[in-house]
Amino acid sequence: LLNNASKFTSQGSITFGYELHGRELYFYVKDTGCGIPADKANSIFGRFVKLNSFIQGTGLGLSICQTIVEHMGGHIGVESEEGKGSTFWFTIPYQPAGTDNKKEDMHQPISVQKDKLTILIAEDNESNYRLFQSILKRDYNLIHAWDGKEAVNLYKTHHPQIILMDINMPVMDGYEATREIRKLSLDVPIIAVTAFAYASDEQRVMENGFDGYMAKPISAPLLRQQIAALLQKRIILL
Repeated sequence: LLNNASKFTSQGSITFGYELHGRELYFYVKDTGCGIPADKANSIFGRFVKLNSFIQGTGLGLSICQTIVEHMGGHIGVESEEGKGSTFWFTIPYQPAGTDNKKEDMHQPISVQKDKLTILIAEDNESNYRLFQSILKRDYNLIHAWDGKEAVNLYKTHHPQIILMDINMPVMDGYEATREIRKLSLDVPIIAVTAFAYASDEQRVMENGFDGYMAKPISAPLLRQQIAALLQKRIILL
């Protein structure tokens, strides 16, 4: 709507904003452009309708806007006077934000001496593990598991304070390994490491016992940042 307003307004102004109208949000784009003839106003949202063939465009923009707004449960329209400008508007349902009912973090903090802080990295690809190693080896003790089953066994033996868990591994994948580790501890932070294909993958990760996730390819600053956040929130360094 703003793009159209700029095309048809050679002087004056373009104003946009929104207002709360009861249970709807009312958005508007008002211009002082050429306006729309009264006999054309009803057809302006039709497909391939162009009032000026010299203006760049396909005539699909307003039709697409109408489709989007109506799929969101709203309405779209225009008020215009030829030579004086137009106001294009649309509404969408207003849903007030609810009270934040997020549960407080009930995890028991893990105490560990700073020089003994250990991270278990479950990763079946050697190159990927080398990358983790290059990022973390100076600050943490590292343990490497080649698959999910080995990760569970190494957790039982070494009780690391943080786990980086690749999702796709042989023998036992990251989801199953995390379920097994959660039977032993609800408090150890576990970060999923995966290449997401869809948003549903991210949702699945967060619903299966993980405390966070890292997407491949791994970003060193983001990995350090996420580990630092876990240390501050969940681990007491002695």
